Amino acid sequence: MHVLGHPSPGMLMIARRLSQFFALALAALTFWVMVSALGAVDPEFPGATYVVSTLVAVLFGLLFVLLRFATAGSTIFWSGGARPNQVGWILAMIGVALAVLLSAGWIFERQGRLDEIARIAPLLTWSLVPAAFLALGLVKWPVRLKCASKQRLFLVGAAAVSFAIAVSYKHFANDPSMLEIPSVGGLFIPVADLIAAAAAEEVVCRVLLLTALLDLTRSRFHAVFLSSVVFGLAHAPLALMRPVVHGDWLILQYAAQAYAPEFLWQTLFGLVLGVLWLRTGSIGLVVLTHAVMNVGPTLLTGL
Repeated sequence: MHVLGHPSPGMLMIARRLSQFFALALAALTFWVMVSALGAVDPEFPGATYVVSTLVAVLFGLLFVLLRFATAGSTIFWSGGARPNQVGWILAMIGVALAVLLSAGWIFERQGRLDEIARIAPLLTWSLVPAAFLALGLVKWPVRLKCASKQRLFLVGAAAVSFAIAVSYKHFANDPSMLEIPSVGGLFIPVADLIAAAAAEEVVCRVLLLTALLDLTRSRFHAVFLSSVVFGLAHAPLALMRPVVHGDWLILQYAAQAYAPEFLWQTLFGLVLGVLWLRTGSIGLVVLTHAVMNVGPTLLTGL
């Protein structure tokens, strides 16, 4: 059985401090989203802040207890092998991918054609940039140490896919009038796109980044949490790019407020996918779960 070794005190301390910082930032963002949703006016605001603060504290307390439980254990399925300390290169790879994506988005938005590349550009970028880093040897593909048992794959996989189906259904259950399911033939390309996009993101955020963080810090909890925050942050720039390109700061404020709940959900989904990767080491299962999660939003916005 392959187990975690002793952590590097310096790396573990850095991971702990980063986790604390991001946890406080996420809690503050959650507080802001919930207070904004309440629409409390001045006379009501002190009472609303007290209630929301208590609720956020309870929610985050429960979340971290659950995450501690979900990441408990020592068995690992993948390792960086000869290149265990490649977190920096993987973060650089993500930075390059975002720079390429934002540059292309800026150019096409200036031409009024951003919607034409809104789906294909992220897929190409998150596929080609990691492929280039891997081909050049800047980032190494991790080594599989062992496989999960069939029983574990079935039980954990059934729970994960069920959760993903519930997430997808939630996105359009309250607005069925917007749901238009195309013919079987019309589903082929969109489904293939969903799977390819999920695979690209899972390779970057789980197979490469989470595994590298686990090698570096030897902390299952911090590896899952930090990789999930990066997963959420990587989605944010493109979502907020349009008002930035046009220099419309008022619209940017509204866009950020509208996007904040989605960012929180994406980070939460990253936690689920991170735990799934940690518990099974199955690329196919994390890709399938991720793709199923994306079915609902895609159906709602149109295939």
